Amino acid sequence: MNPFTWFSRLFSASRNGPQSISQNSSLPSAPSLTSEPPKLPKPSKSAPATKEKSRKDYSEKQLNSPNVTKGRRIIPKAIVLHHTCGSYAGSVAWCADPASRVSYHAIIAKDGRRTVLADPDERAWHAGVSTWRGRRDLNSWSVGAAFEGDTNERTLGEDEMASMADYLIPIMRQYNLAQGDITDHRTVSPGRKDDLAPKELARFKSYLAAQLA
Repeated sequence: MNPFTWFSRLFSASRNGPQSISQNSSLPSAPSLTSEPPKLPKPSKSAPATKEKSRKDYSEKQLNSPNVTKGRRIIPKAIVLHHTCGSYAGSVAWCADPASRVSYHAIIAKDGRRTVLADPDERAWHAGVSTWRGRRDLNSWSVGAAFEGDTNERTLGEDEMASMADYLIPIMRQYNLAQGDITDHRTVSPGRKDDLAPKELARFKSYLAAQLA
């Protein structure tokens, strides 16, 4: 076909629409619109999947302690930190025993495992005879959470502080609690209790402040 004939057909097609071109036309064919798009290279495995900081997930177990005031709900206005003196497993078993008449809301193991023994709005028996900010009976208006062992004899580790922060931060947000609302058993029961060690209380509150920032 000579160029003049080819351009004549092309001009006719542009006036009459694409249907006027014969399927046997020798016009150059355009790429099919139904053809598969070119495959893009897969992202490098070395590229980070997210910009969020990775965080270790600590094992949490729910065990409802009998040592709470049945049918009594509280509005937490404070958090009281404790240490158990005993082992993690032994302390959990002790709080699950009705004969002990003791329970924290949660116990944190040295390796970061934790057992939740009561809901934050349950009146757990953790503070006993206690006074703070001119109010008595902190069992009726605080959450009690304990570290495993004796903080007067050891330093708190990263895992247990991280797990305690993971447990406390949602409670703080739910009940609008600030850093100043956190105290310890030594402070609310002076002369009767020695937990936490003052240096370890300060270390944990500093760690928690960094997590809240």
